Amino acid sequence: MLTGQCDKVRMSDFVFLNLPENYRLADALADGKQSLRWRTTRLNNRIAIGDRVFMWQGRGNTPALRGIHAVAEVVERPRTLQPGEFDGYWQNDNEKAVNDEHTLLRILERAPRGRQLQQALILNSLVLRDKGVFTGAMGVNFSLTKPEADELYRLWRQHVDVQQSAHGSDDTVSPVDNEGKFDETAREVLERTASVLAEKSLADLKVLIAKPGRLRDANAKQVIVAGRPRDPAVVAYAKIRAGHKCEIGGCEMPLFRSTAGKPFVEVHHINPLSQGGADTINNVACVCPSHHREAHHGVDAAVLEGGLRTLRDRD
Repeated sequence: MLTGQCDKVRMSDFVFLNLPENYRLADALADGKQSLRWRTTRLNNRIAIGDRVFMWQGRGNTPALRGIHAVAEVVERPRTLQPGEFDGYWQNDNEKAVNDEHTLLRILERAPRGRQLQQALILNSLVLRDKGVFTGAMGVNFSLTKPEADELYRLWRQHVDVQQSAHGSDDTVSPVDNEGKFDETAREVLERTASVLAEKSLADLKVLIAKPGRLRDANAKQVIVAGRPRDPAVVAYAKIRAGHKCEIGGCEMPLFRSTAGKPFVEVHHINPLSQGGADTINNVACVCPSHHREAHHGVDAAVLEGGLRTLRDRD
């Protein structure tokens, strides 16, 4: 989390429910669908672009499918649809609920088919076990408190072999600029994972970075932050390379020590992810929190970016 971002408002979190006899969610995700429209019968006025949604398949007539199958992001507020906007995964025309509003969601993370986050794991949580949506409450859209959302995402990352979505032309969903969006839970997961990986050598981290996500151990997989996959191995590499110091020339800002016992620096993407920049060691630099803010919002941001690009070109 960027220091000084208290003015940022954390987006809301929801659970959206459907039944297998209404919509073939498991099939849609297994087929690689990148976005879908979800029936929205309540909380319509609270749902906003950028909100996070956990996609819950209810028991219905197929108990084996019950669980969290994906984590998504709202990219269009609820509205009624034209007949041609319904995809082919609805079981039949009667299930389409044409009179209800629907919310357009972009899939960020998905579980492999048949390996969703199971109900039993959720009900073992003291934070979530009394949440009605997970025990058969009537409804489609449910809000989550921050502790509930944090706990559900922790369970999701801990127990599911998460697959990241590669967003392209499917369903013509436009990219959402989330570079600065506040997502504290995911950033904490990223930093915690990177701290563990920082015990490795730069050579070992390079080997790890080259590995596809499916070949990595669970504690080294990418983490979705602000809607984009981030590699904790890249974060660890950048911090070791910089010696846990700010790479802005002449920086004299004092650094506090993190819970990992190292000076606290942040990893900045020189070419922002929101503008097509890559999450690679050649596109990141370590900066103090103050210079990180300046690189995004300062009048001299272009000067800082130019200096960091020159630094990486020398590597």
